[in-house]
Amino acid sequence: MNTKLWFVVLSSLLLGACASGPAYRAAPEADDYGYRDTQLTADRYRVSFAGDHGTARETVENFALFRAADIAINHGAERFRINSRETSPVTSTYGGGPSTSIGYGWGYPFWGTSIGYSTGGSSRTRYETVLEIQIGDEVPDQGAEVYDANELKRNLSAAVAAGEQR
Repeated sequence: MNTKLWFVVLSSLLLGACASGPAYRAAPEADDYGYRDTQLTADRYRVSFAGDHGTARETVENFALFRAADIAINHGAERFRINSRETSPVTSTYGGGPSTSIGYGWGYPFWGTSIGYSTGGSSRTRYETVLEIQIGDEVPDQGAEVYDANELKRNLSAAVAAGEQR
């Protein structure tokens, strides 16, 4: 019985470690994941979404679009136009790099210095999408980069609610 209890506790801890908070959220700090937006002019906004490590590029792009639709609706606009869009990978590297050491050992003189380069590091990539959008009367009813804000939110809301983490 004691083994079963340990198995249940260990399984619960492992599952809890794998769970993450909602992927769609405001970024609490500049380098954190989530959305950020800045009003540039009366009818233009910069909208960005930075994904966490493990968030797919498509998910990051969808979340940026979802935030753009939120901004349009919150300002009474039915649609918005994307004037520019860029998705970039952000890679972080851990470990590896130059190293130095001074050693001492037992026996006939095992001391000296060394300089080396470690290649055992690892890297992780996440994505960030930046959109510049326009809302207001100057946005045409249709066009290649024109989106109906309510329709876009309807179509993406299930994926956003699920956190669509991959």
